[in-house]
Amino acid sequence: MDLTLISIVLGLGLTELLLTFYRLVQARRRVTWDPLPLAWALLILIAVVNFWWGIRAIMAAAGGWTTGEFLAAMLSPIFIFLACAAALPKVEPGEPLDMKAAYAEERAAFLLFFLAYQCGNWLVDLSGLSLVTPSVVYIHRTIVCAALVMALIGRSRRWDWAALAIVAAAYAVRLVTQLVS
Repeated sequence: MDLTLISIVLGLGLTELLLTFYRLVQARRRVTWDPLPLAWALLILIAVVNFWWGIRAIMAAAGGWTTGEFLAAMLSPIFIFLACAAALPKVEPGEPLDMKAAYAEERAAFLLFFLAYQCGNWLVDLSGLSLVTPSVVYIHRTIVCAALVMALIGRSRRWDWAALAIVAAAYAVRLVTQLVS
């Protein structure tokens, strides 16, 4: 089995994220910028690359999968696509955009999609589809999920910034451990 469908979904997510950022830059005179959604967008970009890098080994061993197992493996790419789509606000032609207000309106959807992505990864790990999962991965996912739930419950920019810092630190540690192992 190959990575074609998963790569397409991930590529569409990256396309959506990068095109939305490009449209924000194009409309920069009408945009009141906010660093919080930009930081989340950068983190989602890292998550997409990390996911694609990690899924290669899983897919190499996926020769005997059933359609149901493949559908379970597709949950994470679908939710990371949705997180990419929700990370940055959409620019309407000719209208001003306050990124802070737009983020406040869409933050719950973004955080839920990112949390669902993490839960999809848990599902693949616990189902045995990923063969061997190092314990550092479980720790990483637990920390990220807890931080996202914290932000969802906290419902404030302060909690969102705290969650962002925790998730970014967890990804930094994970990326370093991937390089070592």
